[in-house]
Amino acid sequence: MEKVKFVLLVCIYSALFPFVQSMAQGPVQTIKGRVVDADSEISIPGVNVIVLESHPQKGTITDMDGHFMIEDVPVGRYTIQISFLGYEPVVLSEVLVGSGKEIVLNVAIKETFQQLNEVVIKPEQRKDKAQNNMATLSARSFTVEEAGRFAGGWNDPSRLAGSFAGVSMAEGVNDNAIVVRGNAPKGILWRLEGVEIPVPNHLNGVNNGGGIETVFSVNMLDNSDFLTGAFPAEYGNAMSGVFDMKFRKGNRDQRESAFQIGSQGIDISSEGPFKDGGEASYLFNYRYSTMGLVGQLADMDVGLPNYQDLSFKVHLPTQKAGTFSIWGIGGKSNVAFEPDEDPNEWETSWDNNEYDTGSEIAAGGINHRLNFGQKTYLFSSIVGAYDGFTNVSDQLQRDGSMIPIADHSEKNYRLIVSSYLNHKFGNRHTNRTGMTYTNLSFDLDIQGNPNPGVEDELVRIANQTDNSYMMQAYTQSKFRIAPTFDVNAGINFTYFGLNEELIPEPRLGVTWRFIPKHSFSLAYGKHSRLEPLRFYLAQNESGAYLNPDLEVTKADHFVFSYDWRVSDNMSLKIEPYYQKLYDVPVLDGSSESLINYEWNMYFTDPLVNDGTGSNIGVDVTIERYMKNGYYYMFTGSFFDSKYKGGDGVERNTSYNRNMVLNLLGGKEWKVRENNLLSINGKISYMGGNRFTPPDQTLSKESEMVVLDESRAFEWQEDNKLFVDLAFNYRINRNKVSHVLILQAKNITMTEEMFGWAYDYQQQKVVPHGMTMIYPFFSYRLEF
Repeated sequence: MEKVKFVLLVCIYSALFPFVQSMAQGPVQTIKGRVVDADSEISIPGVNVIVLESHPQKGTITDMDGHFMIEDVPVGRYTIQISFLGYEPVVLSEVLVGSGKEIVLNVAIKETFQQLNEVVIKPEQRKDKAQNNMATLSARSFTVEEAGRFAGGWNDPSRLAGSFAGVSMAEGVNDNAIVVRGNAPKGILWRLEGVEIPVPNHLNGVNNGGGIETVFSVNMLDNSDFLTGAFPAEYGNAMSGVFDMKFRKGNRDQRESAFQIGSQGIDISSEGPFKDGGEASYLFNYRYSTMGLVGQLADMDVGLPNYQDLSFKVHLPTQKAGTFSIWGIGGKSNVAFEPDEDPNEWETSWDNNEYDTGSEIAAGGINHRLNFGQKTYLFSSIVGAYDGFTNVSDQLQRDGSMIPIADHSEKNYRLIVSSYLNHKFGNRHTNRTGMTYTNLSFDLDIQGNPNPGVEDELVRIANQTDNSYMMQAYTQSKFRIAPTFDVNAGINFTYFGLNEELIPEPRLGVTWRFIPKHSFSLAYGKHSRLEPLRFYLAQNESGAYLNPDLEVTKADHFVFSYDWRVSDNMSLKIEPYYQKLYDVPVLDGSSESLINYEWNMYFTDPLVNDGTGSNIGVDVTIERYMKNGYYYMFTGSFFDSKYKGGDGVERNTSYNRNMVLNLLGGKEWKVRENNLLSINGKISYMGGNRFTPPDQTLSKESEMVVLDESRAFEWQEDNKLFVDLAFNYRINRNKVSHVLILQAKNITMTEEMFGWAYDYQQQKVVPHGMTMIYPFFSYRLEF
């Protein structure tokens, strides 16, 4: 009997030992992922993966498919080292391990220039280095964790990018439109899963690049790239910047979920394998805006935005037919405002403006990758995309009548077929060559009032359904001429079917590491980007096209970079640049130029390509990666942005702030062994936005804002100081994490100017703005 009891005790202890051990050592998590060759993107077996700060040190090697898994890693923040003979080692810093979800790392390592056993290379931390190996300069990667941690990030890629050098927010803090090196937000190319998509922002207008939030949650994102100039040849139809976004694969080993509720919205996310032991996985996220719920409860059109979105990705590897992925995004948003009908309650003309604005976006496709041996792969996509925008706006008058401002309905459809072949000739040369065909269809019904203070009727701008196409072909190569000298070279050809214009765009970048930890880079690129289609297709009253031969806007980019690796976790980067824009559509004899594009621009006269512009400046970044619990980054941008309209007069662009300074940083502490508390802050000091001053006489006559276009953008706000603060607290429990985030933007309550308004009491036009703190809070549950 005693023996039976002993055996039972041994069995019970053996069954409970892993649980008891887990309780004793606290919450743990699995770190896993895949290691591939940076040039061929083929899996590498036998790679060493080590968690440097673990005690005892944990590590493993990759299997035949390049996958690795390190189990039972205590929660916390770690540095991961990846090394393999014949390849340059990689160090991943700031990897946050929580208990709620497994950590999945996709790592690309670069083959050494030297022969095997010739030299030992010290691992180097380059957290800011772009995922795209052919980007010479003006490019950096960003992580989902940064978007949640950085003060002012708001889990939004656009707002996160607002902290990088060369970038400023177009309207302060209420909008996520960004200005890159003085260029309009519409110049940014958004790519998702390797293909161009419409601007993915709720209430973004028509390709103006801004909105209240991106339509896909950061729950979906993998590490992605942001580029600000002289892009590689694969990026066509891009003028000022590129967001190259990627969705991560769902967890192939176990099902995981997340629920988040906060001031921005309610998120539900889930991922996992389709069946146990299988390779296929899914990932999706749905979100509904909190502000929309508040507006519905109020049952009034009070100007609160209402939006919802859905994102998903399905990963389907096969044994012989390659790897397929099916992905998609969709978002819908609207905002409306009804003015008080009593004129005595009006203070400014913003109070009697009635509007109903909405936007929709959808994109989805199938990607396919097929490997040919160990050095070549073919990547192909077929994608459908749609974006729509509506706006009905009127100005209520004292007598109860309405002056129409706009009645705008625009729908754009795209069918995109693309493919490229990537081949690694050796450790000195890799080439990528591809083609993209985009069918552009549209349905326009646009009426506008070009002079609302003078006219009281809408003018038909466009009312047609039509289609055109754009084709792109490119080839680009990375050459490693010497251990200290790299060359990226390529060319992109873009053909626009509407005006039958062929645009060759050469790209060239060189990097010279002249002494250890110091490098110079120089890059040139010619770039072009289509304007919104309605400008190419505008008609006169008889239905004839106004701009049948209007050319595409173009720019030459010249960028120089000096990069100093001050220490293993600190860097200094200085980038002077010059951009020359030409063939810009302008209105002959006027200050109007599409350089200063806004969604409500309408033209009833032909446009000509006589406009020019220039952006000259220097960007500075000093960054200390997180170590010993703290990090900081300083960015400074000093620039001058000018343009010439149809009258040939040189003026400041509307985005010429002249300077932007950012200082952000934070400190992180361990609390109760397993929890993490961080305090993060950001200080931004920038030049004011520029506005065209009003014509006070005409404005008083019409009791509406009438601008003096002959003095375009002469008036500038005073310099602005914005301060953001963020508190993050992560509670780790076995298999579950609770994350609390509290952020406040503009805690100094700096006034933001949105534009002009007619003041009925003063009987003149005055600046219209807002002074408030923008709160952001969320609770996130990971399990």
